[in-house]
Amino acid sequence: CALPICMIVAIPRMGEMVAPCFEYCATMAIFTVEANRVVDQIDFPLRSRDPFDRVRLLRDREVDTLICGGMQDIYEDMVRANGFEVISWVSGSVEDLLDVYLQGQLVPGTELPG
Repeated sequence: CALPICMIVAIPRMGEMVAPCFEYCATMAIFTVEANRVVDQIDFPLRSRDPFDRVRLLRDREVDTLICGGMQDIYEDMVRANGFEVISWVSGSVEDLLDVYLQGQLVPGTELPG
């Protein structure tokens, strides 16, 4: 990221919706955000179902924040222990959730119509 106000946000997805379960999603969308707007998006197909591999991907891609649906407590604790902000138990479209996050209003448990 070139600008000082830059972050990387990851959202496990299933189609256009946030995946209901972090451990079993097939794709991870990773967004680069600069000056509060998305400047890049990459969708990573997840071949491994091992949650440790998913945490490794977050670390390798230098993710700051993980926005996700359901997640077992042990994995949420592991993700947080690796220094990531986690906003869990949300539902709705990836685009809408990201918009609410960029407005600073996304909290755990947010449900948006999809």
